[in-house]
Amino acid sequence: MLSKIAFFETDARPDIAADRARLLPALRQRLQSIDRDAMVTPAPGGTLGACYDADISGEKRFLKTHLPGACARASLAREADALTQLYGNTVVLDRFEIPLADGTTRLCLMMPALAPLAGPLDPTDAATLADACSARLKDWRPDGLASFEHYLASAAKALKTLSSRGLLEQASAAEAGRLIALLEHRLVDLPEALCHGDFGPKNILLQDGALRLIDWEDAFRGIAGYDYLYWLTFMENRPFLQRAAFGRTGLSPDVERAILVLVVLLKSYLAVLSGEHLKHALSAQDRIAEILELPR
Repeated sequence: MLSKIAFFETDARPDIAADRARLLPALRQRLQSIDRDAMVTPAPGGTLGACYDADISGEKRFLKTHLPGACARASLAREADALTQLYGNTVVLDRFEIPLADGTTRLCLMMPALAPLAGPLDPTDAATLADACSARLKDWRPDGLASFEHYLASAAKALKTLSSRGLLEQASAAEAGRLIALLEHRLVDLPEALCHGDFGPKNILLQDGALRLIDWEDAFRGIAGYDYLYWLTFMENRPFLQRAAFGRTGLSPDVERAILVLVVLLKSYLAVLSGEHLKHALSAQDRIAEILELPR
């Protein structure tokens, strides 16, 4: 999520739609060198990159590349590394360079066309998946990973922005601030883990019936249990909040509540930066109040 926040915080944002269109001919040429009848079409998704559906020799494929810049490229390379460590060569089938007319290149990942879930995971299954992926990547320490301190700093900025714009009531803002301060105070004693950073329904797919967690571009060194709590904050998972918010991470209830508040603050801040908050059915105040009022 921090990469999306950083993108919308800057005034010098690239034109994503134009960039995706510019990449398409070069990508099509690259794939048609393998199969002259290969078909490539833009696909939805990939907020900060370019995704495409492809048919190569009768096989459905999913292609993913990145925006211009070394940081975007490094993030995609980290994702490829994480997926390879988790799933061998079954998810990242190939990685190659796309040469562009300006002399630059883009890294591109080729994956199978994975299937979406039929419905929300059960909370137990979500927690198990998050823990299993974190455990398998516990020794993975690539360059450039954010830390939880970065999340705390962004949460403080989010709280200030939402409060100054009148999007949070004074009492809710004060309690949210207290919980963020609690996290900062206790951080040194909390269990560290590799976190996915965007552990949401759209990034949990199926491959021959097996769960696959994709989109590791926002991976960071965080707190064990963060990904599961993040998963609970998606709208389709709200029905689980009342019965599954506490007691599944090994963290104390006040820390679990604080992480939920931090995530909702960051999501609300991102929505304000992008303008998406104007379309939301629930306001930032509603969402924060819902977390603060959860019974233990």
